Amino acid sequence: MDIQSIRTLLEIQALQTLGSTENSSSNNLTDSNSMFSNMISELLGGATTANSAKLSSLLGSASSVSSSINQFSSSNGLFENMQNSGYQSLLYNGSNAVYIPDSVQAALANTQSSTKLDTYVSDNVIGSTAYANALTGANQYASIIEKAAATYNVPEKLIAAVIKQESNFNPTVVSHAGAQGLMQLMPKTAQYLGVTNAFDPEQNIMAGAKYLRQMLDKFDNDPTLALAAYNAGASRVTKYGGVPPFKETQNYVKKVMNYYTA
Repeated sequence: MDIQSIRTLLEIQALQTLGSTENSSSNNLTDSNSMFSNMISELLGGATTANSAKLSSLLGSASSVSSSINQFSSSNGLFENMQNSGYQSLLYNGSNAVYIPDSVQAALANTQSSTKLDTYVSDNVIGSTAYANALTGANQYASIIEKAAATYNVPEKLIAAVIKQESNFNPTVVSHAGAQGLMQLMPKTAQYLGVTNAFDPEQNIMAGAKYLRQMLDKFDNDPTLALAAYNAGASRVTKYGGVPPFKETQNYVKKVMNYYTA
């Protein structure tokens, strides 16, 4: 582990200590320091006295880091035995590898697992009664939605749910990005789908349903992936192997699925 890595750990601890001092009780500060102590302990684990001089040389080249270590050891006792231990695990025999403590790896793994597809549409919100009457605005377009659903084999309620989220049933709305009409078709997409007037409800809904069908076909009839592709583009869904990690797209999928399943 190089001197910069050690510096970074000390800076993290300094920030944690400052935040805990200003906003937390002494118990919270102790817990924070204890957690950081465990990380340092993992870094120091397995060290031998043979490398003490080498680390001392590294620390000696950065007086600010050395000073930070002395200050930190006086408050937490993390480095009380530094002169009695070596630092084989830190030095990696001259390699540039960076040691990542087990606790950090576990935190990263938990973060990664929390972005899986099943977290985007959680059971505690699907079918919520809060969405039960949200699609009443679709009644005025019922005949068009029925025609589009029959033509492209897309559930009527899914079409209505997309319209609700995209435009709230306003046929003249234009987004800041230039998307138009009930199902918010981008001009190039509308042209590709043969639309001559994106503000015409029938043309817009028919084209939007056709595009939804294409996305459903592309992603094995998975509505969550089809909706993600409708919002962010099919290439991004393919790139990330699921719903892209964009908050806008994740919220979009959640809301449309809530409308669809209510």
